[in-house]
Amino acid sequence: MSQKVFVTGATGFIGRLVTDLAVKEGYSVRGLSRRDEGDALLMSLGATPVRGDLTNAELLTEESRNADIVLHLAFDHDFSKPYQQLVDTEIAAVTALAKGLEGTGKSLVVTNGTANVAADPNGGETDESAPLADHFLTNRDVAEKHALSFVDKGIRVVSIRLPQYVYGRGNATGFAAQLIKMAIKSGESVYIGDGEYCFSDVYVDDAAQLYLLAAKHAKPGDIFNGTGHTTTTYKAIATAVSELVGVPDRSITRDEAVARWGPFLAGFIGVTNRASNRKAVEQLGWKPVGPGLLWEVRSGSYVAVAEKFMNEAAAL
Repeated sequence: MSQKVFVTGATGFIGRLVTDLAVKEGYSVRGLSRRDEGDALLMSLGATPVRGDLTNAELLTEESRNADIVLHLAFDHDFSKPYQQLVDTEIAAVTALAKGLEGTGKSLVVTNGTANVAADPNGGETDESAPLADHFLTNRDVAEKHALSFVDKGIRVVSIRLPQYVYGRGNATGFAAQLIKMAIKSGESVYIGDGEYCFSDVYVDDAAQLYLLAAKHAKPGDIFNGTGHTTTTYKAIATAVSELVGVPDRSITRDEAVARWGPFLAGFIGVTNRASNRKAVEQLGWKPVGPGLLWEVRSGSYVAVAEKFMNEAAAL
């Protein structure tokens, strides 16, 4: 009999690929879905939809109790809400999932972000032991610590820290696509300061693979940076976007960024982060092989995304 996997965020950008991959590897997959479209997507992938969301504590506990592996990718991305409220929802959801797994030794793989940690002062890469940064995104670290505390209750909890940019497959909702949309709307592609600071990224297929590897091979309490590349600068991505949509690129100040985008997005784009994937590569045998973000923007799946956005803008 195949092992049972329960996936939250199963209809999301990464979650649908995790679901597809798990089904193809022979797992019996049940995925959380909030609407009819999500149900149809999961059924098309060979998974069983479970109607609910992160606030349905009893449902989450029941599903985790009946699963051999739980992969938790869902997160409330409604940033019109206070960020702490989103973190509180995450903590409550993990508590509900863990309740069904206590004492079983089964895997609960949760999701966090690499942007939580402080940048290396010399511009190098950081590992999973790096100290926290002093900015708003560190709120989510509380949720990771809470999840890892359930190791003491007999659960094989593992945390995957995803980078700021998970990209590929023409995703029109992620942050890479938002840079394209904002450039079209404003008529320019901008970066903060000199733009010569790096961010971390990962191709979505590589990220999906990491979740299953962690569920199968990680030790209780392990944390892994799920990054594919760490050398792309914001000036480089702004230049690639400007070339893609035919607008100029230029530098703006941090104050201008806040006025233009609001404090959350300006803060997000201002995060300096180079998180090493060495631990995941060496301990799990992970091999991120997807194309780079700059190539994806210039020649890959975001060419169609840009065309779609430009057509929408022209129709207004």
